[in-house]
Amino acid sequence: MSEEKIYKYRLKITKNKELRFISHLDWQNLILKIFRRCELKLALSQGFNKMPKVSYSPALPIFIESNCELVNFQTLEPLQKDFLEQFKKFSPNGIEIISLTETTNNINEPKSLENYIQWARYEAILNNEKNHVYNLDKIRYIIEKCLSSDELLITKKTKKGIEKTINYRNSLKTFEILDGNVLSFILKAGQNEEIPSLRADEFLKTLFDDSNIFKIKRVEFFDTNLRVI
Repeated sequence: MSEEKIYKYRLKITKNKELRFISHLDWQNLILKIFRRCELKLALSQGFNKMPKVSYSPALPIFIESNCELVNFQTLEPLQKDFLEQFKKFSPNGIEIISLTETTNNINEPKSLENYIQWARYEAILNNEKNHVYNLDKIRYIIEKCLSSDELLITKKTKKGIEKTINYRNSLKTFEILDGNVLSFILKAGQNEEIPSLRADEFLKTLFDDSNIFKIKRVEFFDTNLRVI
């Protein structure tokens, strides 16, 4: 018996507005609900507990928006011509479609987006209503000090409740100011044993004591060679 033909696609969408308040699990369930309403015939995994073959870009912390969320999915039938129209119809406010790409022939690409995505660029804008401490000169000084240092120490608790301090300096690729008041930085994302991934809110909190003074948005993903995904 011949195997069923699988069609592979990548959707790039936004996660903005009210959607910044939902968890990664709720985001995954939302996307699956939209797919069901679009009546997609999703391919399923093998084994007893079959799951749709859908993978997502690394989890976005609550309160952070994104213009580059990726969803890889596999179907047993090619997408209908009106798929994007249907997806948009069933999507809540905050989701906009950036692109849809067929990836069927990308045989060298890792199956999981968590393994394919290695870096992410963020933009953070100061909230003037909440910020009463930092001016542009002070921010520049903090950025220069951070980039010239060999250490970016952050203390976290392990799953066993043990505090562990890790040097995340190699998890920061670039850090600069754009357009006067926009902080742009590239942080490690995805899965990599040599360089730990770093959350944007934890990074800013380490440098500025409070990440809530910024409006943070994820804007780009990169592979290991810093090519935009």
